[in-house]
Amino acid sequence: MRKKFTTLSTLSMFFLGGFAMAQVTGVLKDSSGFALDDAEVIVEATGQSAFTDMNGNFSIDAKVGDVLTIIDANGEVYTLKVTKNNLGEVKFKKTKSDNIELQTVNLIGGIKMDVAQKIGAYDVVKKEDFELAPTASIDEVLNGRVAGLVFSSNSGDPGSSNIITIRGVGSLIGTPNPLYIIDGVAVGKGTDNAGLTESWNPLASIDPNQIENVMVLKDASATALYGARGANGVIVVTTKKGRYNQKTRFNFSTDKAVSSIAYDKQKFFNAEEYIRWGAMAEMNRDANYATDMQAAIAKFAELAGWDGKTNTDWRSAIQRNQSTVSTYNFSATGGSENTSFRVGTSYYDNKSLIRESKFNRLGVNAAIDHKVEEKLNLGLNLNFSNVERTSLDDGGAYRNPWTSQFSLLPIYPIYNPDGSYNLLNLGSGNQYFNPVAIQELDFTKASIQTYVGAVNAEYQFAKNFYFYTLYGVQYQRLNERQYWDPSVGDGKNQEVNSSDKYPEGLPGGMFTLANTAVFDWNWQNSVSYRKVINDRHDLQVWAGMEYQEHKYDLNYATVVNLLEPRPYLNFGANQDRISVGENVFRWNQISYFGRANYVLDGKYTLSGQIRRDSNSTLGHNNKDGIFWSAAASWNLGKENFVAPDGVLSNLVLRGNYGEIGNIPYADSWGAQYNAYNKLRLSSAGYGVDVPGLGIGTAGNPDLKWEVSQQWNVGLDFSLLKAVNFTLDVYNRKTIDAIYNQTIVGTNGYPVSYYANIGTMSNKGVEATFNTRPINKQFIWSINGNFSYNRNKVDELYTDRPDAIERGSGNGIRAISKGREFFEYYVPLWAGVDPETGAGMWWTDETKTETTTDRGKAKSVWLGKSGFPKYLAGFKNDFSYKGVSLSVFFTGQFDYYVHNRWQNFILSDGSKMGNNQIKSALYDAWTPDNRNASNPKPIAYQNNETEHLSDRWVRKGDHIRLKEVKLAYTFNDVFKKNTGLENLTVYVKGVNLWMHAFDDKLDFDPESNSNAYGGAAGKGLYDYTSPILKTISLGVSLDF
Repeated sequence: MRKKFTTLSTLSMFFLGGFAMAQVTGVLKDSSGFALDDAEVIVEATGQSAFTDMNGNFSIDAKVGDVLTIIDANGEVYTLKVTKNNLGEVKFKKTKSDNIELQTVNLIGGIKMDVAQKIGAYDVVKKEDFELAPTASIDEVLNGRVAGLVFSSNSGDPGSSNIITIRGVGSLIGTPNPLYIIDGVAVGKGTDNAGLTESWNPLASIDPNQIENVMVLKDASATALYGARGANGVIVVTTKKGRYNQKTRFNFSTDKAVSSIAYDKQKFFNAEEYIRWGAMAEMNRDANYATDMQAAIAKFAELAGWDGKTNTDWRSAIQRNQSTVSTYNFSATGGSENTSFRVGTSYYDNKSLIRESKFNRLGVNAAIDHKVEEKLNLGLNLNFSNVERTSLDDGGAYRNPWTSQFSLLPIYPIYNPDGSYNLLNLGSGNQYFNPVAIQELDFTKASIQTYVGAVNAEYQFAKNFYFYTLYGVQYQRLNERQYWDPSVGDGKNQEVNSSDKYPEGLPGGMFTLANTAVFDWNWQNSVSYRKVINDRHDLQVWAGMEYQEHKYDLNYATVVNLLEPRPYLNFGANQDRISVGENVFRWNQISYFGRANYVLDGKYTLSGQIRRDSNSTLGHNNKDGIFWSAAASWNLGKENFVAPDGVLSNLVLRGNYGEIGNIPYADSWGAQYNAYNKLRLSSAGYGVDVPGLGIGTAGNPDLKWEVSQQWNVGLDFSLLKAVNFTLDVYNRKTIDAIYNQTIVGTNGYPVSYYANIGTMSNKGVEATFNTRPINKQFIWSINGNFSYNRNKVDELYTDRPDAIERGSGNGIRAISKGREFFEYYVPLWAGVDPETGAGMWWTDETKTETTTDRGKAKSVWLGKSGFPKYLAGFKNDFSYKGVSLSVFFTGQFDYYVHNRWQNFILSDGSKMGNNQIKSALYDAWTPDNRNASNPKPIAYQNNETEHLSDRWVRKGDHIRLKEVKLAYTFNDVFKKNTGLENLTVYVKGVNLWMHAFDDKLDFDPESNSNAYGGAAGKGLYDYTSPILKTISLGVSLDF
C-alpha cells in the first residue's frame, strides 16, 4: 500500500548533473500522471543506481540497449529499456500491483485522502525543507512555507515553545496552535508542559531529518475527522519509512553551524552617555543642580559612583562569542519483497548565544512494514529522544540575563578589584543581581525523555472490505532541577533575618526538584469499503471509533535557606524549610466517525464526514458533540468545453462546509474545566508544615463545546500550462467561545469560572503558485504563497461594559465586541510640545485637543493588533548540472508590536537606575532640538510620558531573507569511482537579513512574550532570547 504522494506541480525534467557522455535521463510518472519521486533506478548490467527527484527526474550512466529496473517508494517494480539517451517522460501503465490507493495520504483510522481528488485546502512541506535544517524543532521549518500559517517564536532559546496559527485565532483563551499528528499519534499542540524550565516545546523531541513530509490541513473537509482537537487546523507529520525490494542503503550527514542575533537595532548608552543623560535629567529637574552642564556631569558622576573608567557592556558579558550548532545523522533503509525497514539515529548539539544555555538531543527511530500475506499488512513506528537542556529565566523574569543590558548600568563593573563578583555596587534595586554571577552559580536543568510509537494493521477480510487498527502512545518524562545560590540574586533574597524561631537568622538559597510525566494514548479502529464500477463510479466508505486518554502528573519539592548549600543534595539538611506540591490533570474522549467519498467519471466528487465526541472535561450537561463536514469538487479540466491546450487547464472547482468542536485548554497538556482537574495539593508557602487542598475555579455544568463553523471555496488551475495556481476563500466563525468569567469576591473563593460567552470570526483568502520559467539544462523554479486574514470579535455575552480583558502586555491590549482579538487600546500620543519639551496626548480619537495630563487622555481603539493580516512566502530554485541554489523570502504585513519594557529603556528620566537606548539622549528635547521625538528628560519625573500609549506601538511589517542554500552534488563518474551512491556538500544560511518598514522598530517583530499564555503573547517583545541567524556547512553521503 503506497503511503507517499507528490504535490500537484509542473512535472518537468531536472538534470541531476554529471559529465559522462553515456548519461541517460528521463522523467518517471505513475499511471495517474504523478511523478515517481524518490524511486530507485538501477542499471541491470552494472548495478549502478540513482534516485529520482521530487518531479520524477533522474540521470544515470547507461547505454542504449541497457535495461533499467525501477523500484518506487512502495516497492513496486517496473522495467524500462534504454532506447536513447534522453528518454523523456515515461508513464507506466497499471499493473496488478498498481492498486487503487496509489496517491493517498493516511489521515485517521486508516482513512486516506486522495491527492488527485482534491476537495479541501491543505499544503504540503516536503522532506527537502526539513533535511539538515539547523533547528531544534520541526515547527520552525513551516514558517513562510504554508499560506495562512503564522509562526512566532516565544524564545530563541533552543527547545522553547512557539505559537502557530492557521487562518487566524479561533478562541478567546487557550493555545491557538493546531493539533500535531506524528505517524498517527496525536502529540498535542506543541505547547509548554515544563514545570521549571522557562518553556518546553514537545515537538523539539523530533529530529527534523527523519521527516518525510508534513501536511497542513486547514479546512473542515479534513479537520472534521479529528473532532474537538482539529478546529485550529491539523498538522500531519509522516516520518521516513523503508522501501520494499531495495538493497540496504546507508546515509550519513553532518552539519556545523554558527549563529548570531538576526535583527536587533537597540543600542544602549555607554558609561559616558549615561552620565551625560543623567546630568541633563537632573538639570531639567532642578535648575540649581549645577552651574553648567560640565559641572552637572562631574557632580552626577560622583554621586553615581563612576570611577571615570569603567564601561561595562552587560550584553556582551552574558553572551558567548558565538552560538554553535552541530548535527549528525545516520540511517539505514531497505527491504525485501515482504518487509521494508528504516532505522536511524541522530545527535543535535546547540550551544545557544546566552552563556550557560545548552540543548543536546540524542534520537533513535525505527519504522518497519511487513506484508504477512496478501491480505494482511503490519506496521510499526518508534521514535525515542533524550534531551539534556540548560535554560535561562526568560520573558518577564527579573533574573533574565537578557534584561541586564538595561537593568544594570555600564558604570558598574562585573568584578571587584580582587576578582570576586561585584554584588553590592550595582545600583539601586540591583544588589546581588549580577547576571554573570547568576549564570555561573545558578542553574535550571532538564532531562527529557520522549517516546512516540504506533503499531498498525490492515486486513482485507472480504472483497473490497478492509479492517484497520492503530494503537499509538506518547510518553514524556521531564526531570528538572533548579538551584539558586545563597550568595546571588533570588537566592540571596531568601535570607531570613534574626527572629525568635531563628535567633541567628537563616542563609538564602533555594533548590527545587520537579518531575513531570505526560502519557497520551489513542486507539483507532475502522472498517472501510471501496468499489469501482465500470471505471466510472468510485465509492469509498469508512466507519470507525477512537478512544483517547491524557494524563499529566507534576510533582515538585522546594527547599529554601540552604544550611549546607550544594547544587544537587539539599533536602536532608533542610527538612524544616521544605514545601511540596502536586498537579494532576486527567481527561479522556471517546469518538465515533464516518466518511464517504463518491467520484463520477473522475470529474465529480462528493465527500461527507461526521464525528461524535464525548469529552470528560466539559460540564455533565454537554459532554457530547456531533461535528461534520460536506464537500464537493468539479474537475472542469476534463470537460469537453474546456480546451486541454487553452489558456486554462487542470481546472478544478471545489467547496466545503463543516462544523467542528473545540476545547481550548483540553487540547493542550492539561484540562482546565472540571473540578477534579482544578484540584491542587501544596503547602501554603515556604516554612509552612501543613499542606492543603484547594480548588482553582468554580464548576459550570452547562459549559459546552466551542463550535467552529467553516466554509471554503477553492479553485485550482494551470495558466498556459506553465504556472500552477491554487486559490482559496474561507470564512471561519467560532460560536459559544469559552472565556474565564469572574465571580463577585464577596461570595468567597473561588472567584472565577469558565463559560461560553461570545463569537469570533476569521475571513480570508489564500493563493499559492509554482512555475518553471526555464526548464533546460539550467532550471529555474519559482514557488510562492500569499494570504490575507481579517479577525473580529463579533459578540460578547458579558456584563462588562467595555473591554473584557486588559491584562495582555501591561494592559496595552484588550478584547471587545466589534474589535480584533487583543486590539491595542491606549491613549493617543500627540508628540512633544516644541516650546516646553513636555509630552502631550490627544484627549480623544478626534485628535482636536491636546493635553499634558495623561489622566485627561481617553483610551481609544487603534484598529491594530499583533497578528499580521498579510503573509507571503517566495522561493527561487536554480540548478545547473550538479550545482543548485535556493533563495527563500518571507514577509508579514499589517500588524503592530510592542516592547513591554519600552517605558524602562526610554523612560524620559523616570527610571534613572536603568540604562536607556541612545535616542533617549540624542533625540530628546532641548532648547536647541525642539523637533525631537522624545520629551526633555526630567530626573524621577512623574508626568507619565513613559506610560502606555500608542507612542510605544510599532509597525511590525517586514521582509526576511529566511533561507539561502548553495549545494553541489557530485556526478556519476565520481560516485562510480568512489563506490558512493550520492555525495552532496552545501552551505546554508537562515534568517540572514530582515528589512523592517518602521524605522523605529529596533527588535525582532517575530518574537513573542512567553510570560502570557497562548495567543496573548503574540506581538509582545519581552526580552526573551533573541531569534538567531545561522550559517552552516554540511555534507550528506549515501553508500
